[in-house]
Amino acid sequence: MVAQSDLPFRLMCEQLYNVDLSYTQMLHAYNFVEQNGETFRTSHLDVYPQSSIRGILTGHEDRSSLMVTPSQVNALEGMNDNEVDQSRKRILAAISESKGPNPIEVKPTVVQIAAHDPDVAVKAAMMILERSGSMESGASPVTAIDLNLGCPQSIARKGRYGSFLHDESPELTYKVLAKLRSELPQEIGVTAKIRLPPTQADADAGKLGNISSLGSSPQTIDDRIHRLIDCGVDLITVHGRTRFENKVAVGPVDWDAVRQCVDSARSYSGDSNYPLFANGGIEFGEDVKKCFEKTNASGVMSSETLLEMPSVFCTGGGETSGSITAKGLLERQLGYADMYLDYATIFPPLPGSLGTKGGSFNVIRSHLFKMLHRYLEENPDLRSWLGSQELRTIRQARDLLSDLRLRYDKIEDDQLMLKKSWSSDSSWYRRHRRQNVQSQNQSMPSLSLEERKELTKLRIKKMQEERKKRSIKSV
Repeated sequence: MVAQSDLPFRLMCEQLYNVDLSYTQMLHAYNFVEQNGETFRTSHLDVYPQSSIRGILTGHEDRSSLMVTPSQVNALEGMNDNEVDQSRKRILAAISESKGPNPIEVKPTVVQIAAHDPDVAVKAAMMILERSGSMESGASPVTAIDLNLGCPQSIARKGRYGSFLHDESPELTYKVLAKLRSELPQEIGVTAKIRLPPTQADADAGKLGNISSLGSSPQTIDDRIHRLIDCGVDLITVHGRTRFENKVAVGPVDWDAVRQCVDSARSYSGDSNYPLFANGGIEFGEDVKKCFEKTNASGVMSSETLLEMPSVFCTGGGETSGSITAKGLLERQLGYADMYLDYATIFPPLPGSLGTKGGSFNVIRSHLFKMLHRYLEENPDLRSWLGSQELRTIRQARDLLSDLRLRYDKIEDDQLMLKKSWSSDSSWYRRHRRQNVQSQNQSMPSLSLEERKELTKLRIKKMQEERKKRSIKSV
């Protein structure tokens, strides 16, 4: 996730919300290896030795080694040492509550790159390992290098990476992966995140661009998976959609096809536990369980939902709208934002490509837009303020959160349930899916205000009855 999978967000998800493995944002290999690319390298790669991260988090190590860009300093403007210390204390308290009094865990990370030249890919990967301290003795902060073969954005075609590279230049794709696997240390994994191959229907619709026919690209799921394994790929992640199913064109994820990938990988490799992750179709916590059951995958990856609901992998942390109150939903989303700002205070994100002066806060801004999406839609003045370049520090972001919280403070739960923010359609995850949802619901009659109030009363009564049952069981 470009400018979204930053260090503070990864740490929050791993240390508080049961994320076992995280990926960095995609790094362009060509930009990373350029002779004059030190600015790019410094402002993009945010993987450091685990001992350093642990020391900074506990206050035993100075964080100056991580403050490498002006925009990070700018994001902290106006904050004093006491405020920073309070953020650290809240994080440590949250970790203790979530994990118990165990030593603070800092997990290794997968670094994702974009490349279509095998030599450039290897050079970039080796530079990443060296700069992150992964070539030194001890625990490596980088556990694998991932080749991005899943990005469906049009810019990926221009840059020859993502799903376009895999669909339009499959042989070159496999050369890059094979070179990575043969040149990198064996203890460093080589992984690939892919999408489903194009279909005959895509060809008939003239969608294949540079491919004149399906004959020039892997025809089947099995072919694609087998070729990846032949390259020595250690782990495959499959998004259960083609590259054409994107944004407003997104459709239901094909978990059956992902299951076929799992079965094919394990049969062809001869390893009944060959690791394959499923990606796509995760909106609530219950979807994680459904995905495991449907695909038999080794793991489940989430991106868009995680940005809005970092606790989706927690037991009971990714409730459906029917199992959480409107007030509970509000406090949950505000809680995510508060905690992320605490992590960003200790580890201001690198700016990436979002600006040399304000890039660090622009990363923070983007996270807040997603976590608070449904409430900012109801408060356009706050949405405009968050989007304004006048709001450019963490302290100002705290003020915005306080303002937002005050606006809902006196609203009772039954009234809050009548607001648009209570609807699942108002979530960040659903923003590109509303057209599909609306078309599915066209046959449903619209409800009057009185009917909506009555429905709300019934839902509240049902939730109260469920709480009573739970309390009786606990007694």
